[in-house]
Amino acid sequence: MKTGKRLKGVVISKPIVYGNIATELLSKKTDHTHKWTVFLRGPNGQDISYFIHKVEFKLHETFVNNTRAFKTPPYEVTETGWGEFEIITKIYFPPMSGEKPISLYHMLKLYPPESQSQTWPKGKPVNNFFYEELVFSEPTEEFFEALTKGADGPEIPLKVSGSQVFSLESEAAECKRIETAVAQVTGKYNEYKDRARAAEIEAAKLRRDIAALEAAQ
Repeated sequence: MKTGKRLKGVVISKPIVYGNIATELLSKKTDHTHKWTVFLRGPNGQDISYFIHKVEFKLHETFVNNTRAFKTPPYEVTETGWGEFEIITKIYFPPMSGEKPISLYHMLKLYPPESQSQTWPKGKPVNNFFYEELVFSEPTEEFFEALTKGADGPEIPLKVSGSQVFSLESEAAECKRIETAVAQVTGKYNEYKDRARAAEIEAAKLRRDIAALEAAQ
């Protein structure tokens, strides 16, 4: 029989994707300009309900019933509107997990980047996706069993395809970009450090020369 005992030293993480998709309404019968969907799902579109008890989306207060709760997938809300605002996605875990709910925040994005707004094709969706890993430190025995046995297929796809914008391939590329950026910053730091050291040596020499001139007067 599993208990609420926590597994010391055990850490397990689960990847998720959240955010929104928005499409401009080509036929506007009201002042609403876009149809949008906010969501929470697995990176590969897989079922994540085996470790999630409930998901709440908090919308702008002007919406009727602005807190929408879901105990089964799909975890998503579709609405229409004209303005961008902050979305709060609150994730609840099963009672046997002993885990506190967590909240994720993002701005509802309706419009393409300003640099692309003039050339953005009519009807093309605007994707605003975020990748996150939920980290469970020292989970309970029962929750650990659920976390390890409930996964169905690979949690992160190998390559980007279709609507799957996060992948092991893109993760590796992002790590490479970060490594390159760190190397560039480190190189610049060392360059400026050497310049500062040379300037200090030159300043010390000038101070000695000035002292020598003053002593000779």
